[in-house]
Order: sequence, then structure tokens, then C-alpha cells
Amino acid sequence: MSEPNTGDQVERPDPLRTVLDAAVLLQNNGQSTSTTLLAVDRLNSGLGVHGVLIPSWAALILDGTQDRSPALVAAVTPTGINMRRVSAAMRTIDRAEDGPLDLAEVRTGIAAAAILPPAHPAAFAMACATGAGALAVIFGAADARAVALAAASAAVGGMIRRALGRYGVGVLVQAFAAAMVAGIVGAVAVRLHLDASAGVVAVCPAMVLVPGPHILNGALDLISLRISLGLARLGYAAMVLTAIATGLIFGLHICGQGLPVTGSVAAAALPVDVIAAAVAAASYSVYFSMPYRMMVWPVLAGMLAHGVHWWALSVAGTGVAAAALIACLLVGITLVPLSHFLRMPFAAIGFAAVVALVPGMYVFRTLSGILQLQANASTELLAATASDSAVAVSVTAAMAVGLVLPIWVRDILVRRADHRQQ
Repeated sequence: MSEPNTGDQVERPDPLRTVLDAAVLLQNNGQSTSTTLLAVDRLNSGLGVHGVLIPSWAALILDGTQDRSPALVAAVTPTGINMRRVSAAMRTIDRAEDGPLDLAEVRTGIAAAAILPPAHPAAFAMACATGAGALAVIFGAADARAVALAAASAAVGGMIRRALGRYGVGVLVQAFAAAMVAGIVGAVAVRLHLDASAGVVAVCPAMVLVPGPHILNGALDLISLRISLGLARLGYAAMVLTAIATGLIFGLHICGQGLPVTGSVAAAALPVDVIAAAVAAASYSVYFSMPYRMMVWPVLAGMLAHGVHWWALSVAGTGVAAAALIACLLVGITLVPLSHFLRMPFAAIGFAAVVALVPGMYVFRTLSGILQLQANASTELLAATASDSAVAVSVTAAMAVGLVLPIWVRDILVRRADHRQQ
């Protein structure tokens, strides 16, 4: 009796391993967990296997017991955002589901998607500059020097982050270093007597660092009752925000300055606001390595959102939180179907559209006020800090509800459609 060819068995590609590789790529590059699970089901269908994905923060487990295969485990690091990789992988999954597509072709497509580079360092630095400059305009920086300083600060911070990343330095240190540069440049703005615009110079480059997609993906996981994964995502985002705030305040402090707690955020005129919103959305699209052909969608959605936000504040007379809710709900209703059709991570494409609505000024002023309370617990400082905190919390909650509600409804409809097909 001849012996079985064990060498062929070892070398034969495992379809379940290919499914797991695709899930790892999606999870590591910003795709929402719900869409990753849906992609796994679709790839299962295309390859004729029945793997069940069990996601967590540190690892993905693919249970193949229905195929009498052992469970497969792969480590993940879901801290990156690279929409080029996600888009390419989803195209391969689409082709596999539609079929017929050979397993080798699927493996080749997933492997090719995994090595797609992020945005070029020069484009990344330019996007940081234009994004921060646009945010400065939206927040009412009337002095061209303030806009230029914010843009230059963000560009330098972007180059520092890429340089540190090449040497294996972690995200938290990168965020701290870039935010410290923003604080130092903000202190320079104070010495140039830019008055109220000095705070904008400090805060806008720091807002470029905010991990918005991770916050949205964490909220989506919590709503879907993936509690541990959702809390892990939000915990990671909180650590990044803490590193940003610490670096910003430290940069100001070493130059003998502090972030002003009192004062108001000026509003730009409607045409200026809408154009700046388009620039900010395009900048964040580059920042998230979005395919250039798809940038038009967050840009258009961002312009529409800011027009509605401006109308709600200036004409309808709503509060800041209500205006943010209306604008983000509109973005969600517009982009959720598009993100599903284009197979793009909604957390990234949606955040790019509404980034300029993030209450970063209020968040950082709140943190600065809390630190100042230790030495000066005056009634005025306490009231200003409490007011900034209330605005930051209410606007953030309103934005989260507006963006998450449409995708939650979409997930329900998709699950019902899948059940009907089964």
C-alpha cells in the first residue's frame, strides 16, 4: 500500500486561511467589524467553506468546525487606516463571491492588497497642512499668518510622525511629538500677538491627529454588543487623545504659554465655511489613503454638512449640539449607502466629511482648564471649564448618534436580507 503524499497536503492552500488573511487585512486597516464579518460570509460563499469569524482586539479566530477543520488564529493590530488596501481587498472578495474565481487568484488579490502603500510622505504632509489650514479658516482665523502657521505646524508634525514610524516608534509617541510641535508653534503665535487666533494655531494641527475612525468603529461595536472590542477601540482612542493633549499642553508650557480657556470660537462666512470644509474633507481622504477616484464623495458630503450646520446655527437658531446632530445625520444617510456600495470603511469616509465639526477646541480647552484649576480654582475658570466640557461632550455625543444611527439601520437591513436569502 502506498503512503499518502503528506507533502502535497501540507503545501495545498487552505481556503479558510485565505478567508482569515482577508479578515485580518480588513480589520487592520480600518474596516468596521460588522462589514468585516459580512465580507467573511461573502468570501465563504465564494470559496465554498463555512468559517465563523470571532473578532477581538488582539486576535481573530476563524472557527472551521462545520468543515471539520481546526480553528485558525491570527494576531491583529487594528490601529491603522488604509482605505486603498480595504478597497482592493473588497474588490477581490466581490469577484470571489460572484465567481467563478480560483483560490489562487483570491490569494493573489488579497496579498496584493496587503502591500499597497499608504499615502506618499509628501502627499501626507501636504494633506496635514491643508487640513489644519482649512480647520483654522473654519474656526474663524482671520489673520493669514495664523492659517499659515497652523498649516506649517501640521506639515512638520506629519513629517515627524512618518519619520518616527519608519524607526518603529509607536503611535502614542508619534501623536505626542506632533502635538508638542503644535503647542510650540501655538506659543509662537501668542508672541506674534495673533490674539484669539493663537488658540486656533495650537489646536488645529492637534485636531489632525484625532483618531476619529477608531471612535466611530468603537461606537459601532458597542451598539452591536461586541462590548470588549468596542471598549478596546475606545480605550485606544482615549490613549491617543491623552497623548495629543499632553503633547499640546507640554509644548505650550515649555514656551511659557497656556491654552486660553475663555473666549469664543468665531464662525466663518457660509461660502468660506463650505469651501474650507471641502478642503478639510479632501485632506483627510489623503490622510486615510483613500483611492483618489473616491474622494469626491466625502468632499461633497462635507460641503453639504457644513452648509446645513451653518444654516442650523445662523438661520434656524439651534444649539451647537443640535446643529452637529443634523449635519452628521445627513452625512450618515448620504454616505452609508455609498460606503456599502463602494465597499469602503464608513468610519473613515464619514469622519473625513465631518472632521471640521469635531469640538477639538472645546476638548483641549477643557483639559487645559482642568490643569489650571490646580493652581487657580477661581469661579470664572471653573465656569469656563465646565462650559467647555459640556459643549465638548454634547457635540461629540450628537455627532456619534448622527453618524452611527444610519449605519446601525443599514446593518439591520443587511442581516434581514441575508436571513431571507438563507
